[in-house]
Amino acid sequence: MQEYLISIIVPFYNPGGNFRRCLDSLIHQTYGNLEIILIDDGSTDGSYEIAKEYAQIDKRVVLEKQKNSGVSHARNRGIQIAHGDYFSFIDSDDYLDLDTYEYLLGILNEKKVDVVNYEHYITYPTHEVEHKLLDSDYGWRDKKGAQYQLLYNVQFACNKLFPKKIIQGLTFDESILRGEDTLFAKMALDRAESFWFDKRPLYHYVQSEESAVRGKFRKSQLTIMRLYDVCIPFYKEKYPELLNGFFSYMAGQLISIFYDMWSDETDFKDEQSELVKVYEKYYKEAIKCKEVSKKQKLKYRIFHWSPMIFCRIHKILWK
Repeated sequence: MQEYLISIIVPFYNPGGNFRRCLDSLIHQTYGNLEIILIDDGSTDGSYEIAKEYAQIDKRVVLEKQKNSGVSHARNRGIQIAHGDYFSFIDSDDYLDLDTYEYLLGILNEKKVDVVNYEHYITYPTHEVEHKLLDSDYGWRDKKGAQYQLLYNVQFACNKLFPKKIIQGLTFDESILRGEDTLFAKMALDRAESFWFDKRPLYHYVQSEESAVRGKFRKSQLTIMRLYDVCIPFYKEKYPELLNGFFSYMAGQLISIFYDMWSDETDFKDEQSELVKVYEKYYKEAIKCKEVSKKQKLKYRIFHWSPMIFCRIHKILWK
């Protein structure tokens, strides 16, 4: 197997107690030809010193510091300075199995594909759950099949290994602060020709008290509404049969954000009103989507009827 260089881009901002586990899972990979790019996005919790420690003991670690500008800016800086043949994005509180890159390169070599997508665990403080799809969802995919999977099943960038040829010239949209990694993956997959969706879980998506705090509502989450202007033309031109799926994706995202606002003790009446207006643009098309379950469509209808009643029901039955 050819000795490819893999650039791993890890932005971090006050990552908390899981940071060392993340870094350990990278420097101890069984595949050694790595460039581990750590971008400090203005941390104030001492994590820069931890990253500096790793950079001093492992020459493969590249460390940069920037003023707090957001995860997309940090990732874009990582792309800019990377030298790899392949690119991987990791969140700073998550971690990988130690043979991840050896395994992925083996898949790329065997299947002769451009991009490989791999499964993940959802890791809680006391246990972890393996994320699983139907067996039919795994295996080789063409462009349309990859976009389908991204829309319905694998909506982020961190569980993929991208070749340099499709990453060059592509950036994360810094004006969108929720859904930006889905948008990036969407555009990246559109540049590739062949894909492999692998069923083995290698990525550990950590859910801790610290990540829960970071998951509370922030007004910046409303920037996901800008996806409309970017994605509607994209789907209409290239994948019109998936357009209703995008409406469904956005409806689900907006409901999730509204619920976070409702759960918060702060008054967000203006933001809630704006969000509901945008939701109505998606609702009628979202419930037409054949891939959406009856349960999910019921949620869409209840929210359409009364967002507040939906939140009360959701808290009791679905949370």
